[in-house]
Amino acid sequence: MLNGAGHRRVGGLQVVALWALVSFACGSSGSSSATPTSPTPVPSESVNLTGAWSGPASDSSGPGAMAWQITQTATSFSGAVTMTDTNSGLTGRGSVSGTTSGSSIHFSITVPAGGFDSPYASCTASVTGDGQASSSSITGTYSGSSSCSGTIGSGKLTLNKQ
Repeated sequence: MLNGAGHRRVGGLQVVALWALVSFACGSSGSSSATPTSPTPVPSESVNLTGAWSGPASDSSGPGAMAWQITQTATSFSGAVTMTDTNSGLTGRGSVSGTTSGSSIHFSITVPAGGFDSPYASCTASVTGDGQASSSSITGTYSGSSSCSGTIGSGKLTLNKQ
């Protein structure tokens, strides 16, 4: 039907039917055929690693001990590292840095020239690793190289919060 202006008139029943169709299609009615979605997972908080950590470490060069003194800001951490070779008593001093994601960590350790005791003072070392951290312990594996001894492999560490 057209009204006097040449426009089609829509009857009340047609408007209600149209509204019901639009409401159903847009999900604004009381029932919906849409599949429910799972809630978005909330990322877990990263563990706070700020503080002193120490414990055993071993790699292809032999057994030893490692200590980290680190500060964490958001998901990044950095600080000082000390490593001592159990067999020789040789100590290396350098830096550690890394990131956290939940309980997972990724880290890098660097000992610059002058960081090792004599007669290895000119040597450098660099390793990277991954591990798991809690409020009381860090466990991880690492590998890298030394300018004096070559490849460092099969590294494992277990550090406890001091």
